[in-house]
Amino acid sequence: MNMADRHADGVQVGEGFYDFDTYMTRERWQSYWYQLRAVAGYKPQSVLEIGCGTGATTQMLRRMGIDVTTFDFDASLKPDISGDVREIEALTGTGAFDLVCAFQVLEHIPYADFAPTLAQLGRVARRNVVISLPHWGYPVELRGMFLKKRFSLAFARKLTRPMDWKFDGQHHWELGTKGHSLAEVRRAVAGQMPILKEYFCADYSYHYFFELDAGAV
Repeated sequence: MNMADRHADGVQVGEGFYDFDTYMTRERWQSYWYQLRAVAGYKPQSVLEIGCGTGATTQMLRRMGIDVTTFDFDASLKPDISGDVREIEALTGTGAFDLVCAFQVLEHIPYADFAPTLAQLGRVARRNVVISLPHWGYPVELRGMFLKKRFSLAFARKLTRPMDWKFDGQHHWELGTKGHSLAEVRRAVAGQMPILKEYFCADYSYHYFFELDAGAV
């Protein structure tokens, strides 16, 4: 297989999926910044990154001096560990890393598997889990600045309407659709680990973040 990506449930997307011109948009770079800030903020010594993708987050975390182990379903991406995220605890062991992160990954497995898989992430991590999920809807985003950066504002929300989500070849579900409202997913997340923070990526409201306390599991 060429450098085609297989997501957590084995669904394959085409070669060139991670090409700079199509995948590495300005908005996605903004999301990388939020990913790095969230992970680095907990000062972990060891991180398990699920879904290594382009390697951008991996490389920057390693430049910060963090020991990063990568995990992906697709062995052709050359992760440190290859396998199904739904079997992560058996593949890595319990309490193996300070922090586990999974950015734009867990929507690639059926929603019925979401909470059990998240629970495993909480057992693999000693301290924290950080995830982001796609949020369907119509974006409302605002960023303003006055007197250089003395006064600044960043705001992001999604306007949603009831919509049945059907598997689109990659995502089994997204936040904001029937059966997957933010309130419903929040309850599912909180049922596995205490939520420390949750927020929209202010510059790319399609990505919604949860920062979780695995140490309380």
